[in-house]
Amino acid sequence: MRAWLLGIVLTALAGGLARQLAPRGREQAVVRLVSGLLLTLAILRPLAEWRWDGSGWDPGALERQAEEQAENFRKNQQDTLSAIIEERTEAYIWDKANQLGLRCTAEVTAAAGESGIPLPVSAVIRGPYDEALARCIEEEVGIPAEKLIWQEE
Repeated sequence: MRAWLLGIVLTALAGGLARQLAPRGREQAVVRLVSGLLLTLAILRPLAEWRWDGSGWDPGALERQAEEQAENFRKNQQDTLSAIIEERTEAYIWDKANQLGLRCTAEVTAAAGESGIPLPVSAVIRGPYDEALARCIEEEVGIPAEKLIWQEE
């Protein structure tokens, strides 16, 4: 579908450019006619792929394909949003640790909450355990203490 629409747009652009470059008069009329025919062929191209034995069009297949593409889009969007939330939460924890004078790194895991929006659910902290940092993560980030794993180096 995308290739078909792109073909239509590119054909229309090429035809418009050719009409602008053609000299006035008869040549421009011929260019208009040819570009119009080419645009018509580009629009009708899916008919050339039609199987005329009656099995060429399956509206259910189009609907399934659209649903599959929508689901793939939602999953990609969810994964991207989760990655952003994990990265920003890790940076927030690292910044809080620096403010407390601690040297540590964090690896956060996010999962979809009740609303479907990804939320940080657990974290692995590599560095010494610190009560103040643990409380800050629990209160400000929302990761419960039992979901914090401390790996002291």
